[in-house]
Amino acid sequence: MADQASTTDQPQQSASHARRAFPWVIGARHGGLMAAGALALTGVIFAWQAGLLDLGQVGLPGPGFFPLALALLLVTFSAAIALEGWLGSAKDEPLEFGHPQVLITFAALLAVPILFEPLGALVALGLLTAVLLVCIARVSLVLAVLSSALGMAACWYLFQELLGVRLPPGPF
Repeated sequence: MADQASTTDQPQQSASHARRAFPWVIGARHGGLMAAGALALTGVIFAWQAGLLDLGQVGLPGPGFFPLALALLLVTFSAAIALEGWLGSAKDEPLEFGHPQVLITFAALLAVPILFEPLGALVALGLLTAVLLVCIARVSLVLAVLSSALGMAACWYLFQELLGVRLPPGPF
């Protein structure tokens, strides 16, 4: 009787899973190749931007040297990951791609550079912290705002007072 109930629930569960937009189920091989491609593209963009900076000389590297070196390492390692995924004999197990928590975090992180100067560093980082605490950690809004404010006060003290680094103040 218990076996019969579990077998009748199985098709309903998979049908509801198929209707969901996220997460997508993809093969591990394709997921690895997509991740390697994303890393390689990031490395190429970083190398392009680092190439616009002064590379310096052999004895005295300029501000573009280390970003360029790291970008080239990223492209090299992503090529190794892609080659292993392409030629590897591992089984193509299904992976879930596009979890809502990951997408929320990604969107919040993309908003930070856009809001960093107009709102100021502390407000932009405080908003990021509060959004992630509410949406990902499921913390109440009041506790998230309090925690974010305490964190930004510590951030201000560290950068402004201890290190003497002036962060973008924003309109406030």
